[in-house]
Amino acid sequence: MKPLVLIGPSGAGKSTIARDLVSTYGFTLVRTVTTRPPRDLDDDMHEFVDEEEFARRRTHDEFIGLLDAFGAHYGLPHFTDIEKPLLLLRAPAIEQFLVGFPDTLVVEIEAPVDILVERLKLRGDIDRANPELLEREMAYGRVLAGLTLTSIDSPALLAEKINQEFTGVEPRGLGQ
Repeated sequence: MKPLVLIGPSGAGKSTIARDLVSTYGFTLVRTVTTRPPRDLDDDMHEFVDEEEFARRRTHDEFIGLLDAFGAHYGLPHFTDIEKPLLLLRAPAIEQFLVGFPDTLVVEIEAPVDILVERLKLRGDIDRANPELLEREMAYGRVLAGLTLTSIDSPALLAEKINQEFTGVEPRGLGQ
């Protein structure tokens, strides 16, 4: 089992690309458990729980990793029984993750900072729309990632590139 992890700042397009990887290439999304409120009704990248439920799961060792960020708790559930696991994590969590899963393909998803700020403001994440912090997170992600992609390209094209890197198989029709 070789995990695929997408990292990058909020608003970079990780969720959109993840949906393409799941629907087109057979990856299984490992949803993090969080105490933060959903951004919208279509937010299916996380499992949302209250503080009490999160504490219960933590006590019962249901997480292999924990992170506190932006005033919320995040827990990564066990996933070793999944053939093609896909995870969306924040760059600060990667070093800890790689200790347990050294064969992971880490992909940094980025966008120009001005576009990130605009996307974050549009979805109401004003507290995350700090250009300096966004740039710092992307710079850190570039160091950690085996592949860095910019989300101004088509999400489907990016998913294809990621799958190619993951499988080592060139898509038919390319490079011939």
